[in-house]
Amino acid sequence: MPNEKNQVHSVAKAMELIEALLRRRAPMTLQELSAAVGYPKSTIHGLLSTLREYGMVAQNSDGRYALGLRLFECGCAVSAQWDVSKVARPYLEQLADRADGSAFLSLLEGDHVISIDQCTGGAGVQVVPEVGSRLPLHATAQGKLLVSHLSRSEARKRLLSAGMPPFTPHTITEADSLLDGMQWVRDRGYAVEDGEYKIGLRAVAAPVRDGLGEVRYAVGVVGLFRRVQTEEFQAAIAETVRTAEALSAALGYVKQ
Repeated sequence: MPNEKNQVHSVAKAMELIEALLRRRAPMTLQELSAAVGYPKSTIHGLLSTLREYGMVAQNSDGRYALGLRLFECGCAVSAQWDVSKVARPYLEQLADRADGSAFLSLLEGDHVISIDQCTGGAGVQVVPEVGSRLPLHATAQGKLLVSHLSRSEARKRLLSAGMPPFTPHTITEADSLLDGMQWVRDRGYAVEDGEYKIGLRAVAAPVRDGLGEVRYAVGVVGLFRRVQTEEFQAAIAETVRTAEALSAALGYVKQ
Protein backbone atom coordinates (compact mmCIF):
# COMPACT_ATOMS: atom_id res chain seq x y z
CA MET A 1 0.00 0.00 0.00
CA PRO A 2 1.89 3.15 -1.18
CA ASN A 3 2.65 5.86 1.37
CA GLU A 4 2.26 9.15 -0.52
CA LYS A 5 4.24 11.12 2.09
CA ASN A 6 7.37 9.07 1.38
CA GLN A 7 7.03 8.87 -2.40
CA VAL A 8 9.59 10.16 -4.90
CA HIS A 9 7.15 11.49 -7.48
CA SER A 10 9.15 10.67 -10.61
CA VAL A 11 9.59 7.07 -9.41
CA ALA A 12 5.89 6.85 -8.53
CA LYS A 13 4.92 8.09 -12.00
CA ALA A 14 7.25 5.55 -13.64
CA MET A 15 5.67 2.78 -11.57
CA GLU A 16 2.21 3.91 -12.67
CA LEU A 17 3.27 3.46 -16.27
CA ILE A 18 4.52 -0.06 -15.57
CA GLU A 19 1.26 -0.82 -13.73
CA ALA A 20 -0.76 0.45 -16.70
CA LEU A 21 1.15 -1.82 -19.09
CA LEU A 22 0.75 -4.72 -16.68
CA ARG A 23 -3.01 -4.23 -16.49
CA ARG A 24 -3.38 -4.02 -20.27
CA ARG A 25 -1.17 -7.09 -20.89
CA ALA A 26 -0.54 -5.67 -24.37
CA PRO A 27 1.58 -2.89 -25.97
CA MET A 28 0.19 0.65 -25.64
CA THR A 29 0.65 3.91 -27.53
CA LEU A 30 1.87 7.11 -25.90
CA GLN A 31 -1.68 8.47 -26.14
CA GLU A 32 -3.14 5.38 -24.46
CA LEU A 33 -0.62 5.59 -21.63
CA SER A 34 -1.37 9.28 -21.17
CA ALA A 35 -5.09 8.53 -20.91
CA ALA A 36 -4.46 5.64 -18.52
CA VAL A 37 -2.36 7.52 -15.97
CA GLY A 38 -3.47 11.11 -16.53
CA TYR A 39 -0.09 12.71 -17.19
CA PRO A 40 0.93 14.85 -20.22
CA LYS A 41 2.50 13.00 -23.12
CA SER A 42 5.71 15.02 -22.73
CA THR A 43 6.10 13.82 -19.13
CA ILE A 44 5.35 10.23 -20.08
CA HIS A 45 7.78 10.30 -23.00
CA GLY A 46 10.63 11.31 -20.68
CA LEU A 47 9.77 8.60 -18.17
CA LEU A 48 9.52 5.96 -20.90
CA SER A 49 12.91 6.97 -22.30
CA THR A 50 14.51 6.38 -18.90
CA LEU A 51 12.67 3.09 -18.39
CA ARG A 52 13.85 1.96 -21.84
CA GLU A 53 17.47 2.62 -20.88
CA TYR A 54 17.10 0.24 -17.94
CA GLY A 55 15.26 -2.40 -19.95
CA MET A 56 12.05 -2.03 -17.96
CA VAL A 57 10.11 -0.93 -21.03
CA ALA A 58 10.61 -1.75 -24.71
CA GLN A 59 9.36 0.10 -27.78
CA ASN A 60 8.06 -1.96 -30.68
CA SER A 61 8.59 -1.20 -34.36
CA ASP A 62 5.07 0.32 -34.54
CA GLY A 63 5.93 2.78 -31.76
CA ARG A 64 3.89 1.10 -29.07
CA TYR A 65 5.40 0.49 -25.65
CA ALA A 66 5.53 -2.85 -23.84
CA LEU A 67 7.00 -4.31 -20.68
CA GLY A 68 10.72 -4.98 -21.03
CA LEU A 69 12.74 -8.16 -20.62
CA ARG A 70 14.45 -6.73 -17.55
CA LEU A 71 11.14 -7.09 -15.71
CA PHE A 72 11.08 -10.75 -16.69
CA GLU A 73 14.55 -11.14 -15.18
CA CYS A 74 13.36 -9.41 -12.01
CA GLY A 75 10.34 -11.69 -11.85
CA CYS A 76 12.54 -14.76 -12.19
CA ALA A 77 14.79 -13.50 -9.40
CA VAL A 78 11.79 -12.97 -7.11
CA SER A 79 10.35 -16.33 -8.07
CA ALA A 80 13.63 -18.02 -7.15
CA GLN A 81 13.23 -16.70 -3.63
CA TRP A 82 9.76 -18.16 -3.27
CA ASP A 83 10.81 -21.53 -1.98
CA VAL A 84 7.31 -21.88 -0.61
CA SER A 85 6.07 -22.61 -4.15
CA LYS A 86 8.45 -25.56 -4.47
CA VAL A 87 7.49 -26.84 -1.05
CA ALA A 88 3.78 -26.34 -1.71
CA ARG A 89 3.58 -27.94 -5.17
CA PRO A 90 3.03 -31.57 -4.07
CA TYR A 91 0.47 -30.44 -1.51
CA LEU A 92 -1.43 -28.47 -4.14
CA GLU A 93 -1.40 -31.42 -6.52
CA GLN A 94 -2.76 -33.72 -3.85
CA LEU A 95 -5.42 -31.20 -2.81
CA ALA A 96 -6.60 -30.68 -6.39
CA ASP A 97 -6.83 -34.43 -6.91
CA ARG A 98 -8.60 -35.25 -3.66
CA ALA A 99 -11.00 -32.30 -3.68
CA ASP A 100 -11.73 -32.63 -7.41
CA GLY A 101 -11.16 -28.93 -8.01
CA SER A 102 -8.43 -26.39 -8.68
CA ALA A 103 -5.99 -25.76 -5.83
CA PHE A 104 -4.29 -22.42 -5.22
CA LEU A 105 -1.71 -20.78 -2.99
CA SER A 106 -2.03 -17.05 -2.31
CA LEU A 107 -0.52 -14.29 -0.23
CA LEU A 108 -1.66 -10.87 0.95
CA GLU A 109 -0.10 -7.83 -0.71
CA GLY A 110 -1.47 -4.43 0.20
CA ASP A 111 -5.19 -4.36 -0.45
CA HIS A 112 -5.33 -7.40 -2.74
CA VAL A 113 -4.51 -11.09 -2.76
CA ILE A 114 -1.84 -12.37 -5.14
CA SER A 115 -2.03 -15.90 -6.57
CA ILE A 116 1.51 -17.35 -6.42
CA ASP A 117 0.84 -20.94 -7.48
CA GLN A 118 -2.00 -23.13 -8.69
CA CYS A 119 -2.74 -26.68 -9.70
CA THR A 120 -5.64 -28.04 -11.71
CA GLY A 121 -7.24 -31.38 -10.93
CA GLY A 122 -7.86 -34.00 -13.55
CA ALA A 123 -11.65 -34.33 -13.55
CA GLY A 124 -14.42 -32.06 -14.75
CA VAL A 125 -14.36 -28.35 -15.65
CA GLN A 126 -11.63 -26.64 -13.64
CA VAL A 127 -11.32 -22.98 -12.72
CA VAL A 128 -8.22 -21.52 -11.11
CA PRO A 129 -6.77 -18.01 -10.71
CA GLU A 130 -3.85 -17.32 -13.04
CA VAL A 131 -0.50 -17.13 -11.27
CA GLY A 132 0.21 -13.46 -10.58
CA SER A 133 -3.46 -12.51 -10.55
CA ARG A 134 -4.58 -9.79 -8.15
CA LEU A 135 -7.83 -10.82 -6.51
CA PRO A 136 -10.22 -8.88 -4.26
CA LEU A 137 -10.11 -9.32 -0.50
CA HIS A 138 -13.85 -9.11 0.09
CA ALA A 139 -15.12 -11.52 -2.55
CA THR A 140 -12.70 -14.47 -2.43
CA ALA A 141 -12.13 -17.22 0.11
CA GLN A 142 -8.39 -16.52 0.24
CA GLY A 143 -8.99 -12.80 0.64
CA LYS A 144 -11.40 -13.25 3.52
CA LEU A 145 -9.11 -15.81 5.15
CA LEU A 146 -6.07 -13.51 5.09
CA VAL A 147 -8.07 -10.47 6.20
CA SER A 148 -9.40 -12.41 9.18
CA HIS A 149 -5.88 -12.60 10.61
CA LEU A 150 -5.36 -8.83 10.57
CA SER A 151 -6.54 -6.48 13.29
CA ARG A 152 -10.05 -5.21 12.64
CA SER A 153 -8.79 -1.66 12.04
CA GLU A 154 -6.09 -2.81 9.59
CA ALA A 155 -8.52 -5.12 7.79
CA ARG A 156 -11.09 -2.35 7.46
CA LYS A 157 -8.45 0.05 6.14
CA ARG A 158 -7.39 -2.37 3.41
CA LEU A 159 -10.93 -3.25 2.42
CA LEU A 160 -11.92 0.40 2.06
CA SER A 161 -8.70 1.21 0.21
CA ALA A 162 -9.41 -1.41 -2.43
CA GLY A 163 -13.13 -0.77 -2.56
CA MET A 164 -15.81 -3.44 -2.27
CA PRO A 165 -17.62 -3.60 -5.63
CA PRO A 166 -20.45 -6.13 -6.16
CA PHE A 167 -19.08 -8.80 -8.49
CA THR A 168 -22.28 -10.84 -8.12
CA PRO A 169 -25.56 -10.40 -6.24
CA HIS A 170 -23.98 -12.44 -3.41
CA THR A 171 -20.94 -10.18 -2.86
CA ILE A 172 -20.67 -8.59 0.57
CA THR A 173 -20.12 -4.88 -0.09
CA GLU A 174 -20.13 -3.47 3.46
CA ALA A 175 -16.85 -3.64 5.37
CA ASP A 176 -18.42 -4.01 8.81
CA SER A 177 -20.70 -6.82 7.62
CA LEU A 178 -17.70 -8.71 6.32
CA LEU A 179 -15.59 -8.04 9.41
CA ASP A 180 -18.35 -9.21 11.73
CA GLY A 181 -17.89 -12.69 10.27
CA MET A 182 -14.13 -12.84 10.72
CA GLN A 183 -14.30 -14.46 14.16
CA TRP A 184 -16.26 -17.30 12.54
CA VAL A 185 -13.40 -17.75 10.07
CA ARG A 186 -10.75 -17.79 12.82
CA ASP A 187 -12.73 -20.19 15.00
CA ARG A 188 -13.27 -22.73 12.22
CA GLY A 189 -9.90 -22.33 10.56
CA TYR A 190 -11.17 -21.70 7.02
CA ALA A 191 -13.09 -19.19 4.89
CA VAL A 192 -15.74 -19.93 2.28
CA GLU A 193 -16.63 -18.14 -0.93
CA ASP A 194 -20.15 -18.88 -2.10
CA GLY A 195 -20.63 -17.39 -5.56
CA GLU A 196 -19.39 -13.99 -4.35
CA TYR A 197 -16.73 -13.44 -7.02
CA LYS A 198 -18.19 -15.40 -9.92
CA ILE A 199 -21.61 -17.00 -10.17
CA GLY A 200 -21.44 -20.78 -9.89
CA LEU A 201 -18.00 -20.90 -8.30
CA ARG A 202 -17.43 -21.89 -4.70
CA ALA A 203 -14.13 -21.98 -2.85
CA VAL A 204 -12.57 -22.65 0.52
CA ALA A 205 -9.26 -21.39 1.90
CA ALA A 206 -7.28 -22.21 5.05
CA PRO A 207 -4.27 -20.50 6.69
CA VAL A 208 -0.67 -21.54 6.11
CA ARG A 209 1.66 -20.50 8.94
CA ASP A 210 5.42 -20.04 8.97
CA GLY A 211 7.89 -21.25 11.59
CA LEU A 212 6.95 -18.34 13.86
CA GLY A 213 3.27 -19.18 13.70
CA GLU A 214 2.35 -16.18 11.55
CA VAL A 215 -0.28 -16.65 8.83
CA ARG A 216 1.67 -15.97 5.64
CA TYR A 217 -0.34 -17.70 2.93
CA ALA A 218 -3.76 -19.09 2.11
CA VAL A 219 -4.17 -22.48 0.48
CA GLY A 220 -7.46 -23.57 -0.95
CA VAL A 221 -9.56 -25.08 -3.68
CA VAL A 222 -12.11 -23.60 -6.08
CA GLY A 223 -14.57 -25.36 -8.34
CA LEU A 224 -18.09 -25.70 -9.70
CA PHE A 225 -19.47 -27.18 -6.50
CA ARG A 226 -23.27 -27.23 -6.45
CA ARG A 227 -23.72 -25.84 -2.93
CA VAL A 228 -21.58 -25.33 0.14
CA GLN A 229 -23.77 -27.81 2.02
CA THR A 230 -23.06 -30.72 -0.31
CA GLU A 231 -20.92 -33.63 0.79
CA GLU A 232 -18.38 -32.92 -1.95
CA PHE A 233 -17.83 -29.36 -0.76
CA GLN A 234 -17.64 -30.38 2.89
CA ALA A 235 -15.03 -32.94 1.87
CA ALA A 236 -13.13 -30.19 0.05
CA ILE A 237 -13.16 -28.13 3.26
CA ALA A 238 -11.70 -31.01 5.24
CA GLU A 239 -9.01 -31.64 2.61
CA THR A 240 -8.10 -27.95 2.49
CA VAL A 241 -7.71 -27.70 6.27
CA ARG A 242 -5.56 -30.84 6.31
CA THR A 243 -3.43 -29.51 3.47
CA ALA A 244 -2.93 -26.16 5.23
CA GLU A 245 -1.83 -27.91 8.42
CA ALA A 246 0.57 -30.21 6.56
CA LEU A 247 2.07 -27.37 4.53
CA SER A 248 2.46 -25.24 7.67
CA ALA A 249 4.37 -28.09 9.31
CA ALA A 250 6.59 -28.39 6.23
CA LEU A 251 7.41 -24.69 6.59
CA GLY A 252 8.49 -25.18 10.19
CA TYR A 253 5.32 -24.45 12.14
CA VAL A 254 4.90 -26.52 15.27
CA LYS A 255 1.30 -26.55 16.52
CA GLN A 256 1.05 -25.82 20.24
